[in-house]
Amino acid sequence: MDVRRIKRALRGRFGRPLRAAYRLAETAQLAAVRPLDRARHGSPTPEERAEVARRVTMTVKTFERPAVLRRCLASARTVFDGRVVVADDSREPARDLGPGVDVVALPFNSGVPVGRNAALDEVRTEYVFVSDDDIVFTAASDLVAAMHYLDDNPGVDLVALTRVDLPRWRAVESRDARALFAGAAAPLVAYGTVIDGLPVVPKTPQLYLARTASVHKVRWDERLRMVDHRDFFSRAAGTIVSVQAQTVRAYHMRTPFDPLYTAYREDVAEDQRTLWRLWSGRGAGA
Repeated sequence: MDVRRIKRALRGRFGRPLRAAYRLAETAQLAAVRPLDRARHGSPTPEERAEVARRVTMTVKTFERPAVLRRCLASARTVFDGRVVVADDSREPARDLGPGVDVVALPFNSGVPVGRNAALDEVRTEYVFVSDDDIVFTAASDLVAAMHYLDDNPGVDLVALTRVDLPRWRAVESRDARALFAGAAAPLVAYGTVIDGLPVVPKTPQLYLARTASVHKVRWDERLRMVDHRDFFSRAAGTIVSVQAQTVRAYHMRTPFDPLYTAYREDVAEDQRTLWRLWSGRGAGA
């Protein structure tokens, strides 16, 4: 049975027990890891949290997942006190998300690149923290450490957190240049080079702290709607230097059984054609 058939089966009425087991596994894993992360990582001082809040703006792209967005923001507030900019192209964009959270309401289904660019344009701090709405943060999401790393390493533009996919418990990272489209520029620093303990990588999860000015040099291609990830880092090659932090992490809790969301998320045929044209027909994966 291929992946598409499996997904259809899980989303159908007979997949209800499997969906329940999936969600239960996610919830149990997160409940178990939260106290462990607190014990391992501790808590930043009030002064450190205040400095991060002053120097960092968080951006979140969301679409038709209000409960998922609120879960993300509630967890973010356990580690981050600064301004959050939410770009929302849902039919009814979110409102009243709490102090320090600004919503950029966009036309329905504008797409991920439009939303990320709109949020970025609202950032006035030197650093931007980019996230999706289906991320959950814990004490392991150490933005103080990430900020200090960038302070200490001016040749690095972006430091990624490790994204752990639940319930598979899979850490996401890409160290192979084949993660980029053929035709991407040569890196400024060779992939695999270790800078102050962290490896230079071609592509990271959409979960990172970066210099705002550096992200502005790349931005997101608004000719695309959903499949933006590989394209962003392919265009970033030769322009910015990205590293991956293995011990600083957050958790990815997908919504694979939401039929409304997935109908739009999986509508990528036009994006694939656009990527084919942009990258000489050499592949159009996410």
